[in-house]
Amino acid sequence: MNFIRSMIGKHRLKSENKSLDISKITPRMYAMSYPSDSFFESMYHNDVDDIAEFLNKNHPKKYLIFNLSGKPYNPEKFNNSVKNYYWPDHKAPPLSDIFNIIYQAFSFLNKDREHVICIHCLAGKGRTGTICCILLLYAKLFLKSDDANKYFSLKRFKELDKGVQEPSQVRYLRYFDKILSNKLLISPKIYEIKDVYISGIKLKDGDVISYKFETNYYKEALAYNYKSSTDGQIVLGDVTINIYKNDKLFAWVFFNTNVEDIVNNRLFYNIQQIDPRFLLKEDAYKLMTVDIVILPYHRENNKPNNLVDEMMKTEYNKIQEMNKYLNYAHNKFPSDYFNENKILFFGDEELDFKQVLNNANQIK
Repeated sequence: MNFIRSMIGKHRLKSENKSLDISKITPRMYAMSYPSDSFFESMYHNDVDDIAEFLNKNHPKKYLIFNLSGKPYNPEKFNNSVKNYYWPDHKAPPLSDIFNIIYQAFSFLNKDREHVICIHCLAGKGRTGTICCILLLYAKLFLKSDDANKYFSLKRFKELDKGVQEPSQVRYLRYFDKILSNKLLISPKIYEIKDVYISGIKLKDGDVISYKFETNYYKEALAYNYKSSTDGQIVLGDVTINIYKNDKLFAWVFFNTNVEDIVNNRLFYNIQQIDPRFLLKEDAYKLMTVDIVILPYHRENNKPNNLVDEMMKTEYNKIQEMNKYLNYAHNKFPSDYFNENKILFFGDEELDFKQVLNNANQIK
């Protein structure tokens, strides 16, 4: 079993003669793959009992796990110290989930200098890396998302370019970058999508391209032919445009109306900005683009709209919580905040922190 695991990944940790897919991103933050009770899955991910033994031996009652996979397991193996979150593989986390995780992670680490957090999805790469990078950015241990991502890649995979790669996940890291670096607070921005133009795909006779909208407030509400105009779809917050070929989902664009830069009422995405990333390797999609006509929403003749009112109320409540955490980060004196979080994530292991600074300054 250990031989098979070692062939799959060179980043595995050896513990008690067992090969574990777990990496110490900082002395107080681990990233790992899914702890499975399935024999087949545990061959290339982790065995749930091995991970439980590792954490309970090295950090007894001092750890908190963030399970981002959507696949629950018996939390009693981990002293019920598991927080469950889910968003689909290859997609970014909703902004509200990001801030909930920030609050829970920082609160737990602050309670005890011996506390550690452990983050996983399935492979321990995209979704896991997104949250690890978000926490490092919020702590201002890195000022640029690209540097945080390179550091995560090195610590997790011992390679420079194996970290967060899916376009929507990278986009949300850069959203967070923008919010922190510009000391922005989030405000709800409601829009109406008027048209979506999908082009550049090599189609065979009979192929039909369509798309559906998905937001926090409705799931795949309406389907449209890619050549047709919509009657206007109201969107707010996190938005997915799912794209189908012959009714089979093959691509999507994921963005947030409250943070995305919308210029001249347009959003334009080329194939390098469309999920999933492996479409880049398909000749039929190399020229694919998604062009969205999106306008600020205005009530027609000031008529009441119960759906819009409910959307705005819900979004406003979420944003109030997010802005509490942003206010704290924005208003702390930079050197104090930096030193607090250096201790929070690295404890007394100063040498490891110097390595972080070295990576941040030298990786290009």
